[in-house]
Amino acid sequence: MTLAIETHQITKLYGDTVANDHIDFSVIEGHIHAVLGENGAGKTTLVKILFGEEMPTEGEIKIFGKTVTIHNPAEALDLSIGFIHQHFTLVNEFTIAQNFALGIEPCNNLFFCDYDTVNKKVKNILDMLEMPLKLDVPVGSFSVEERQIMEIGKALYRGAQILILDEPTSVLTPQKIEKLLDILRKLRQEGKTIIMITHKLEEAFSIADEISVLRKGVLVATLPHDRVNREQLIRMMVGEEPLITLKKEDHPFGDALVQVRNLCVNNYDNRIVKNVSFEIHRGEIFGLTGVGGNGQAELVEALIGMRPASEGDIRFDGKSVVHWDIQKRRLSGMAYVPENRIERGAAVSLSILDNLVMGHHYLPEFHQGLLLKYKNLQSFARDIIKDFEVVASSLEINAGSLSGGNLQKLIIGREFSLNTPFLIVAYPSQGIDIRTTKYVHSELIRRRDTGYAILLVSGDMDEIFNLSDRIGVMYSGELVAITKPEEINRFELGQYMVGSRRNC
Repeated sequence: MTLAIETHQITKLYGDTVANDHIDFSVIEGHIHAVLGENGAGKTTLVKILFGEEMPTEGEIKIFGKTVTIHNPAEALDLSIGFIHQHFTLVNEFTIAQNFALGIEPCNNLFFCDYDTVNKKVKNILDMLEMPLKLDVPVGSFSVEERQIMEIGKALYRGAQILILDEPTSVLTPQKIEKLLDILRKLRQEGKTIIMITHKLEEAFSIADEISVLRKGVLVATLPHDRVNREQLIRMMVGEEPLITLKKEDHPFGDALVQVRNLCVNNYDNRIVKNVSFEIHRGEIFGLTGVGGNGQAELVEALIGMRPASEGDIRFDGKSVVHWDIQKRRLSGMAYVPENRIERGAAVSLSILDNLVMGHHYLPEFHQGLLLKYKNLQSFARDIIKDFEVVASSLEINAGSLSGGNLQKLIIGREFSLNTPFLIVAYPSQGIDIRTTKYVHSELIRRRDTGYAILLVSGDMDEIFNLSDRIGVMYSGELVAITKPEEINRFELGQYMVGSRRNC
């Protein structure tokens, strides 16, 4: 048995915060190793150390038995380590070949890159990954799923034998997740070593040879996947503290707070939302689902005012808001947790405090004339940090320094704290741990029970079935079904999602 990676007593301190606490971690060559843990458990810090994006405060790293010091990602790549980040690093305006060869372009002479050679190598890698793609178009024109595979291909192009993937399935639909897992299994057969950070226990059991659990910066255990069960893993991840139990009681709805009538949305000359009609009542969670790219995102953007409607009407509390801007809609009582937390949900170059203040600064308790009440804002922000267990060393650090899960918790906490009558929540459990997922779900149910109207957009079937009072399904820009969770099973819902049937 050869170890691809060993760490001895790896410790990372950020001021007084211990992110990694004397971690002894090992990965067997040619195996898939899953790393589980709650947000802030130290998972991302550990793998950033392995990739040279962070330097350990103390400790030792061995790669294939050789002690190394990894100062930066370039040195990690020289050691055959590739890192597929949670948020893509591709340049959307470049072709696949330009992305793969960026910074290491082979040249015919002093001035021109030999892209014929690059394209041949790229094509061989994409064929091996069973993802034939056009090589002469910008990568920004490809789907999220295709770009995820490109990130893996880019690492392979650069010679990676060890692949580190940070929450690789968090942006994928259920149908595409299995495709990605099949690709990882194939790479294992090719002899690659894979470390996968995930919150999804089912994925870990499905694909991993070994599973490690981190909690509060400490490596709790590393076990073969067949020597541990789901309940044991959850206990290792969260400790002995019981998780919140969801209780959702049937109750009568109020009046229709949101009414959408024959809504159409265009993208240039292409109609991407087609005559969609539905309503959401006070005290109701309306779950919207479908395979990614079927108009859900554009529909939500039209509701919140980020994208104009080409036809139809949106009524909120009896008023047509179809021509209102985003600020007016939010001031009238709409809150929005977007799917894309980096581009839509946060200003990552600003502080945590600044990000939590957004949308609240106009409220009288937080300003006096043109001046903000700084102490009130700090107290308010600390309450959100505490309630949603955001792991952060201070309110002044940049939001972009947070892990993906902690950034998601920050955005959810900010929007939930607006106490608006209408919540649009897209993919709320994406990238967050089990405990926080339970907390967010319980908060959605609590708000529903107190009369909020909630639009829940998700591709997670458990989330849709457990939380929704009614379920709407999008396919090819149309709302093809509105049903109740007790009136449909997963197979039937899947038929609506792929366009095999409809009831609208």
